[in-house]
Amino acid sequence: MRRSVFAIALALALASCGSPTAEAPSPDATQAPAPPRPGADIAYAACRARAVGNATALVACADTAIAAAGRSVDTPQAAAAFRAALRSLGDEAAQSGGEAARVAFAHAAVNVAERRAALLSGAAQGVIPAAPVRSEDANWAKSRATSCHDHPVPHCAARYDALLPMLRPAAAKQSASASAAPAIGLPLPSCAALQASGKVGGALVDAFYARYPKALAGSDSVETVPLDPAGLDNVVRYLVCVAGATDYDSTVAENGLALFASKRHGGAARQLLAALARSHDPAAGAARRFDTQINGYLQGPR
Repeated sequence: MRRSVFAIALALALASCGSPTAEAPSPDATQAPAPPRPGADIAYAACRARAVGNATALVACADTAIAAAGRSVDTPQAAAAFRAALRSLGDEAAQSGGEAARVAFAHAAVNVAERRAALLSGAAQGVIPAAPVRSEDANWAKSRATSCHDHPVPHCAARYDALLPMLRPAAAKQSASASAAPAIGLPLPSCAALQASGKVGGALVDAFYARYPKALAGSDSVETVPLDPAGLDNVVRYLVCVAGATDYDSTVAENGLALFASKRHGGAARQLLAALARSHDPAAGAARRFDTQINGYLQGPR
């Protein structure tokens, strides 16, 4: 049986004490923000930038950040229990949402690891959740019990479980995408129109996520969308333009991945992207980097 990719990556990261918009999940309302960790955050961001969209490298970046977050609070037993919980929940996410969900889960797990460390250290003064959040996952329950035994902070179990919803953003987005109707709103804006809008950075990522047809983002629903050559060219160029303008934010690749992995459209979409990357078009440079990023997701763990 093939060993879990999460088991391999997380085990290596923790042994060395040391790696995915989808987007970082919003903090749960019941949890106080984690204390600032500028050095660690900068290192994680730099690692993700070096990964250039490669799924295996992105997960490795997350694993290193997760291990670093727990280093100051965890006993070996608590670290092992938390690792097992992330492994089982991460494998569940990957089974339901594929490679993009795996990367998104790893990114969300970094946020959870930092908030968990803040909770256990006593630095986060969260309130008791209004409605209990419970997981049926036995590994998470063991992690909660071990961590709260080692760190008897007020209302530890309830606050620990309140971290769980932050680990499920990819599954929720995938479910919404899969049930969406065939794409509407095509054609998508040209690169000139996007530049004229004046949106940059996070604002452009948010606009992209709201604008990109959900039917194109779902692995099942994308197969129902009719796209002629002109329509497919429009979508590919739109993805290239937004990716380049947002410094190849993973949200763009993760939402566009279904198109390139599609049995119906994937071959033609990849050919268009590769041809654009080889051309003398002004978008060629962005297309080359986006092509590398998409291929990293498609190839998966190596």
